[in-house]
Amino acid sequence: MVSHSPFPVIIDTDPGIDDALALYLALSSYQLDIKAITLVFGNTEITHVTRNLVTLFDVIDKEIEYQKSASPPKQIDPQQWNKERNILLNRFEWSNPIVAIGADKPIKAAECFGINFHGLDGFGQIHMTHPHYAPENWENFKSDRYTMSSRNAVDEILYQLQNSPPFTITIIGLGPLTNLALAYEKDKYTFSRVKHIICLGGSIDSFGNVTPCAEFNFFADPDAANILTEATKGYSPSETVQSKVERFKRKEILPLYLTVLPINVSTNIFLSSADFTKYITSLNTPLSIFISAFIDHAFKKTQEFCGVHGLELHDPSAIALAIDMLLNNSQSYTSEFVDMKVENQGIYTRGMVIIDRRPGSNEEPIQEALKIWSGVNANNVEVIKSYNGKSFVDNFFKITFNVNYSEVNIENGK
Repeated sequence: MVSHSPFPVIIDTDPGIDDALALYLALSSYQLDIKAITLVFGNTEITHVTRNLVTLFDVIDKEIEYQKSASPPKQIDPQQWNKERNILLNRFEWSNPIVAIGADKPIKAAECFGINFHGLDGFGQIHMTHPHYAPENWENFKSDRYTMSSRNAVDEILYQLQNSPPFTITIIGLGPLTNLALAYEKDKYTFSRVKHIICLGGSIDSFGNVTPCAEFNFFADPDAANILTEATKGYSPSETVQSKVERFKRKEILPLYLTVLPINVSTNIFLSSADFTKYITSLNTPLSIFISAFIDHAFKKTQEFCGVHGLELHDPSAIALAIDMLLNNSQSYTSEFVDMKVENQGIYTRGMVIIDRRPGSNEEPIQEALKIWSGVNANNVEVIKSYNGKSFVDNFFKITFNVNYSEVNIENGK
């Protein structure tokens, strides 16, 4: 039962295997009112990203049609089936987003796509092995579940912010931050109407997943990540909304509230392949069959690369974190505000996250070359240090699939 108004959000994404899981979680979460889904290159090229999103929505329609006449699953009491069926039929009815196509390349850096893990089409090659999943003539496919925007993603983000009360829309970034950075650079005043930006990105005090020091999203467009972290200068978590409104009326460009979920935290949110088969594949519905088709590719890749039987749920955990933060469920995570920068020029360190943890670094440096690390005008980024993975997996299975799930230890595939 909804006890409060849903929170308006924009989801910027590059589907992508775990992005698809994240989007299904977001679309089935009553706490969110998804105003727009903006698409960006990343896990694959922008054309494939767009086709994947269209396919994702089409499968929802097939799932709903199936559930209207489905027999009770063996694990559900037939007397409870009507109640359970209503939950399944209504789980994707919370949002009707605008969809806008965005950047097809990074701002300055050389192109990089996640096809090594996600496959050329971003969905583990299912558009070759299961071509029926993408609707015919998908470029012109129409659905009642979303509306294609005539604006590009940058303009759509600014439009949504301009036409909503200031400091009400949260942006959740699941891919490279190119669209967000370009929107900020195009109109900083309008972009500073955003309430909060929560993004998956970076690796802090740990190794990366594409280079020894960089996570994919920040590596794919380090300039975009750098622009947004630099835009946090002067942010104060204690400033009231009323104070922000007054400053905004004076035409001030306000510093951004940016929260980063690094992969050294989200990597602990782990779904074993055995549990997925047991709880989800066994449902044998259009949605579970579709997800099984592409997640099997991810399971095989994870075993090949890491020697584990399962998948780290990076993007879904970013959605769950956003919901927890919007609900002020501070007991589910820990965080700290730090002076964080992203390397955007290094040959070996492209996309690397650097945090100034030196004590007593608040003095203005005399030498010009050292002023980049001036503590007097430091960035102020909120970094997530830990997240309650057990709570996440339980909720993910229940919200998205209406399946009760319980596991003693979800970390490290154990």
